[in-house]
Amino acid sequence: MNGFAVITGAGSGIGRALTRELSLRHKMEVLAIGRQPDKLRETQAADKTYIRILAADVSTVSGREKISAALKNTESLRFLVHNAAVLEPVVPLSEMTVEQWRMHQSINVEGPLFLTQRLLPKLKGGRILHISSGAAHNSYAGWGAYCTSKAALHMLYLVLKEELKAKGVAVGSVRPGVVDTPMQDQVRQTDETVFPDLDKFIRLKENNQLFRANDVAAFLAHLLLNIPAETFSEKEWDMRTDRFGK
Repeated sequence: MNGFAVITGAGSGIGRALTRELSLRHKMEVLAIGRQPDKLRETQAADKTYIRILAADVSTVSGREKISAALKNTESLRFLVHNAAVLEPVVPLSEMTVEQWRMHQSINVEGPLFLTQRLLPKLKGGRILHISSGAAHNSYAGWGAYCTSKAALHMLYLVLKEELKAKGVAVGSVRPGVVDTPMQDQVRQTDETVFPDLDKFIRLKENNQLFRANDVAAFLAHLLLNIPAETFSEKEWDMRTDRFGK
């Protein structure tokens, strides 16, 4: 076995694809985290030897403690991948409720930060990877909570890579581009009066311009497994421009 990984948001999309990439192709044991047990079982069906599943909510203290407890007999953790995120509800910031705002922040920002804290003792010499987004750097009407939470996640990466360097933990970030996942299905069902960029995302799908989750997973695995630690952390990687130079 080639080490142990924890991947959040592993019930579908990029998380599911990366779980299967690391387990099937690289013979790595993976703890796949998600909130829906049925979806996690679908992920695990590809490889029950190397994939373990755990239904847990990374946005809650109890969920993070549950993940930590599941790793109590694991000596070390090689990779921690923060993939879980929420886009909905898509509403203008002027109409967003406090509860909606806090849900975005608790899943997209607090989950990665405090799960990293919780698992840090097991990450000696390991790597942390944040799944970022173009929304961290570009504003979209209707995506205010998502954009700001992803921008905050980007700053977490920038600060943590400096703070954890002395501990031998490499922290990286990657923009996977627009990927054919259930989240993109949600995007294309958005009300155009709330999300004026809707047509752009519909056309990407119609023109077959979405990245496949399996291709993204192969690129992420390459970053985790093959890129030297300093290079891994030095910039935010971009699937659109960096994958050909991998």
